[in-house]
Amino acid sequence: MNFKNKKQLYGWVIYDFANTIFSMNIITMYFAQWIILDNSKEDIWYSFAHAISMFLVAITMPVLGAISDSFGKRKPFLLILTLGCVTGTIFIGIVSQNVSQVDLRIYLALALFIIANFSYEGGLVFYNALLPEVSTPENIGKVSGLGVGLGYLGAILGLLMVKPFVEGNFFGLELPSFLGGGREKAFIPTAMFFLLFSLPTFLWVKEKVKEKAKGVSLNIKNAFGKVWDGIAHTKKYPGVLRFLIADYFFEDAIATTIIFMAVYAQVVMGMGDELKVWFFIISTTSAVLGSFLCGFLTDSFGPKKTLFFVVLGWIFSLGIIMFTHNQTIYWITGSLIGIFLGSTWTSSRPLLTSLAPKEMLGEFFGLYSLSGRTAAIVGPILWGGAVLYFKKDNIFVQKIVSYLESCGVFFSERTLNTIQYRFAVGIMVFLMILGLLIFIKVPDKFKRKRNTE
Repeated sequence: MNFKNKKQLYGWVIYDFANTIFSMNIITMYFAQWIILDNSKEDIWYSFAHAISMFLVAITMPVLGAISDSFGKRKPFLLILTLGCVTGTIFIGIVSQNVSQVDLRIYLALALFIIANFSYEGGLVFYNALLPEVSTPENIGKVSGLGVGLGYLGAILGLLMVKPFVEGNFFGLELPSFLGGGREKAFIPTAMFFLLFSLPTFLWVKEKVKEKAKGVSLNIKNAFGKVWDGIAHTKKYPGVLRFLIADYFFEDAIATTIIFMAVYAQVVMGMGDELKVWFFIISTTSAVLGSFLCGFLTDSFGPKKTLFFVVLGWIFSLGIIMFTHNQTIYWITGSLIGIFLGSTWTSSRPLLTSLAPKEMLGEFFGLYSLSGRTAAIVGPILWGGAVLYFKKDNIFVQKIVSYLESCGVFFSERTLNTIQYRFAVGIMVFLMILGLLIFIKVPDKFKRKRNTE
């Protein structure tokens, strides 16, 4: 591969490694379980906190992206948001271990989670916008895939590095109670590992000074105007609006699946934490392989075609999870989801880059954040609402169960007790299908380019 600057490349991709440590340990693995299982709160508590953080991202990041375009700089914004995520996560750990009153502990932890997750998600806008600084049009798919793949490697190592703190045992040596023993002990180590591994990004990645950035002042009104122009005049950039709408539904389902997968694995499939760690390691390994492979597929067949088949894979996999009772099938499907998860980001970032003008990438990645992160407001609330509503004593559920049993389909007591989670997965499948129908008509710029050569 012919890269612009290998040191810059390594500096960029290592951030994917660093921030996925937070994503895996906090968003997917431990924080939701700590809220729902350890503190006996309904899924909707976590759903609302996640939704609030995403709402804040949705209303601020397009503007901040436009402002970063005006200054021609992404790294200062990325640094501030990274520190916000690290600090918020550290304080979650402090609160979880030192506040004895349950409701106060949960309220404070959820408020800090909103800050941490807002900063994590917001940082991705400026990280993604740095992609053209470290790649060329010929290898952008491979570079994107390398970042995503290394990110999921970070998730694996992050799980393994944090695991001793949760178990309270480090290679047979029992850790003091203030260091280990419980899901809440994962929070502070996760923050420190995120900070440590993100340092090369700020030291090695250099941004070129843009001519238009000279003498530009911070004008919030103009920034809002640029965002509105980007939305109102998407006809100038065919396919951008359609892609963002389709991505809204994709990310609705994907974000929700990610944040509730650990809870689903325990409540529905009966998997303990030890088993879940290895489940996520295996599925994340699949994500690493899928990311690298998808990078080559994206550069060979174009991001549009690649993403289309990736979404089909999501629909197939979630459909299986919705109906399966078998842990072995769940493990296999988890690996498939890992492949499609890594492939989604690997192909979607180059697709947006191909649809948007280079000088407006900060703004359009802000709109990308607006689409995806607004979706992440709705998806978790739909999940939490489904888990609250579609329980076995619900009249609608009883009618469906009675009809299926009259057709010879019978349910175990465990299945009936967790049937609300299967309805929640079914809603995610519906969102994916709707997004795919919208996505079909997104222009394939890669195909046009190949035809004109």
